[in-house]
Amino acid sequence: MKTYKRTLLLLVSTVVFGSSAAFAKPPEGAGNSGKQTSPGHAMKQGKQSHYDGGRYFSDRRTSDIRQYYSDTARSGKCPPGLAKKGNGCQPPGQAKQWQRGHRLPDDVRYYDLPHALLHELGRTPEGQKLIRVGTDVLLISTATGVVIDALEDLF
Repeated sequence: MKTYKRTLLLLVSTVVFGSSAAFAKPPEGAGNSGKQTSPGHAMKQGKQSHYDGGRYFSDRRTSDIRQYYSDTARSGKCPPGLAKKGNGCQPPGQAKQWQRGHRLPDDVRYYDLPHALLHELGRTPEGQKLIRVGTDVLLISTATGVVIDALEDLF
């Protein structure tokens, strides 16, 4: 009988103390007050989310990247994956498969930028990475894979 009472007491105390968190008032400023402004919600509503954290590809960076890839294409040194195609370093009919502010699809093939170019550009912001997809250079979030900024049609 003692075991039954202990079990019942343990069960009741667990329910009482465990459910108190569900009834607690949320901290000030928590939640979104019913305003559906998350990027996922914006995509479901057909709205395009925009990155407003500033432009990464400044005029200097844009010039450095374009210069690097135009020199590479002219010298016949295509980036990895395009070297043996024989089509002027162009990807074979690959349509743009990404959107700014959206996650990069898992099936999109991308390449890291060459070390010489990364050194020329300087450090990327914490938690972000520069990659090349086809003829575009993208700045993506390493945690989520979201395209933050882009430089399109390099060569």
